[in-house]
Amino acid sequence: MNFKFLKILPIFFVSILLFSCSKDEDVVTNPLDGLTKLKEGYALGAAAKVELWGKKNFFVGYNNIVVVLYDSLHPTVKITDAHIHFEPLMTMGMGGMTMKHSSPIENPDEAAVNEVFPGAVVFTMPTTMDGSWKLGVGVHNHLSDKEGDVNFDINVTNPTPSVTTVFTSQSADSSKLILSLLQPSAPKVGMNDIEFTIHRKASMMDFPADDSYTIEITPEMPSMGHGSPNNENPVTTGNGHYKGKVNFTMTGEWKVNVLVKKAGTTISKNLYYIITL
Repeated sequence: MNFKFLKILPIFFVSILLFSCSKDEDVVTNPLDGLTKLKEGYALGAAAKVELWGKKNFFVGYNNIVVVLYDSLHPTVKITDAHIHFEPLMTMGMGGMTMKHSSPIENPDEAAVNEVFPGAVVFTMPTTMDGSWKLGVGVHNHLSDKEGDVNFDINVTNPTPSVTTVFTSQSADSSKLILSLLQPSAPKVGMNDIEFTIHRKASMMDFPADDSYTIEITPEMPSMGHGSPNNENPVTTGNGHYKGKVNFTMTGEWKVNVLVKKAGTTISKNLYYIITL
């Protein structure tokens, strides 16, 4: 028997294992995988080309929007240090008058993540014959210390079933709140993450995130006349986000009833979301 070969063999396999691990660690996921380029234009004052990426289209609800910036003088060079500000604006014609309002936003952090800037906009109503949306993107390019903006005409569609509800709080201050369902985006039988955001209307142009509420969920399957056990009510995780767990015990159409409470008092009325597996 070749004992020299037997001594070398374990070293050979360890080398393969280490090489495989190092190769796996070098793999970088493309942050734009599964996304579609929705808009592109130039923020001229900032010397930046702006690309907006998302899921297929803009819709009424919480839209994850990824911004990619390029140096307008060097089109292949990405800008990765910038301050980006979303400026959504709906212009509506009502009875011969013009009204304008914004919507909730989550501006990206100033440092890019994998060379892109993830953020979000919550559109509260669809584009109509009497109402049109623009999405402004302000850019402060830290490398050049230049600022500029670009405005995109966008079409906002209304998904079925709906994933955002605008309602008036049944509380003393009668706040107008925007409740959006973010997850589950791919519901399955069993336990699912469920996530909401709550934004409060402070003015026609200001919709801050609000962590001062509590949310209770009760899923039911109307066609079968039953609910499900072991659900976890969403709790605040900051910046207006509330996360919990929802259990779907079989395929079909589920109705997730939602109670929004303030200081222990229910302030919502007949809120629910339809989720189909």
